[in-house]
Amino acid sequence: MRGFWSESNWRLDSDALLMPNGQRITLKQILQWRADQVEGRHDLSGQWSGWRIRQQWLIAPGGTIRQGRIPEHVMRQIVRTWDWERKERSRRQLPLF
Repeated sequence: MRGFWSESNWRLDSDALLMPNGQRITLKQILQWRADQVEGRHDLSGQWSGWRIRQQWLIAPGGTIRQGRIPEHVMRQIVRTWDWERKERSRRQLPLF
């Protein structure tokens, strides 16, 4: 039942949505999240702290949309190449006999 919308486990409290686990999400945060989705803006966290995604660009910390950016097709090729190398390494480690 946790996480499903119903009046018994999700509540609207003045300007915030109270989740079943007790977290509070303000309506401003929800609107900003939705605007980011529509406009293609995402800020990464964790090991990627400071990196941003704007439309089809991955932008390094301190970079702008004009400088310090990596296009989506380049990232796809990097991931594809990494996957090919990983498969090749595992293939080479297989015993032949």
